Amino acid sequence: MDDLLTDVPAATYRYGVVDDRGVSMDTLKVVEDPAGGYFAVYHSRPRKNAFTVHLAHSRDLMTWHHRADLDHDASQPMITPLADGGFLVAVEAGGAGRPAWLRVCRYPTRESLLDARPDRTFDAPHTLVPADRYAEGTPHIEHASPDGSVIDLGFHYFRDGTVDRQGRGRLTDFRDWRCAPEPALDAAIEAWGVRGNIGGRDSALILSDGVASERIILIEGQLRPGDWGSWRVFKYDSVTKRASPLAIRTHGGSTAFANPTVTALRSPRGGSALVVTLFVFSEGAAAGEAGPLIYFRDLRR
Repeated sequence: MDDLLTDVPAATYRYGVVDDRGVSMDTLKVVEDPAGGYFAVYHSRPRKNAFTVHLAHSRDLMTWHHRADLDHDASQPMITPLADGGFLVAVEAGGAGRPAWLRVCRYPTRESLLDARPDRTFDAPHTLVPADRYAEGTPHIEHASPDGSVIDLGFHYFRDGTVDRQGRGRLTDFRDWRCAPEPALDAAIEAWGVRGNIGGRDSALILSDGVASERIILIEGQLRPGDWGSWRVFKYDSVTKRASPLAIRTHGGSTAFANPTVTALRSPRGGSALVVTLFVFSEGAAAGEAGPLIYFRDLRR
């Protein structure tokens, strides 16, 4: 399975992913569109310290057409489809000097997503950091009930104002928010010499003949504080509570990767596929490989 996650040259891929306007699709996350094709959420930074979250659509996972601006002064978006036909989008809200916080929006239908019209929105109060300082952000939607009334989120918090570390929370009925640190996850990444930030993560459940066979959890870790070239991606085992670094191979030998997402979905060729997206930092990028990267491999039937 690790080969599907790490071997970019063996996959269908695109470096420096942009939408049809030429906007870089930073931190993109991909899901299936029930009407056909795929949706992606991503952010751009049109001006300093001000991000915009976008929605795009694709038929082949490589060429993307902008469809909507979902949020402003927000970044690091995640999206997941709901069993009732709606969608959840979670972002890191804030900017322009304001401490970041978590925001979750529910879109009851595909059409409301395309129109950027959520019917429920929740802005989470700071709980693991002071209310007026530091940040809680980079959300990951771990699980949601069919109508989105119960949502389990992973996220980072700026621990003691020094480094990002992991937290987990549950949002109930878009009103009740409860969360706690995840020291076991932090410890698993720190065991590999990570002394900088531990931030974005994502997971995917792999099915075999309709039965869950493996849950993949990817998470980013920065070996040295302030060193953008030291970002790496790890695979975490929630059963053993251990992590292992992913030896990601690109065409030119890039080394600095962050913002991992992983999605199990139907391939453009019709079978099952595993889609990975990463951000390749310029400090560790080979020529032509910096920026958002997407690649996918078909799974054996």
